[in-house]
Amino acid sequence: MKYYIVTAKCGHVGKGYYIPIDFPIMAESRSEAAKIARDIPRVKHHHKDAILGCREVSFEEYKAVHEKNKTDTYLLCHSSSEQKFLCDIEARVIKETKNETQLNRDDRISYLLKKRKIAERDYLYQYKYAIY
Repeated sequence: MKYYIVTAKCGHVGKGYYIPIDFPIMAESRSEAAKIARDIPRVKHHHKDAILGCREVSFEEYKAVHEKNKTDTYLLCHSSSEQKFLCDIEARVIKETKNETQLNRDDRISYLLKKRKIAERDYLYQYKYAIY
């Protein structure tokens, strides 16, 4: 087993925002460590780019990050209200940038919604005049 530090995007801080957190992971390979980190609570599971980085480290650095995470107020909070009052997360929060595929997806969704609205309007118009 090797020791890795995996940096992941953590959520529950607002839509479009994240907090990068280092997680100490024991695994056979970097890809296995990234898979393990993706399943940790608070990590943005549904994001393709949830894992920001993964590096192999010594046991001493692994233990240091493990001890740091034990005292991290963000990781110790159990609810959003605790998080608002006890954690100083404003300085740690980072705004996500949209990549090209997300921008194209947003344009496509708005186009499909407009198309559906027009189709519904046409259907209701035909139905209204078919009865009378």
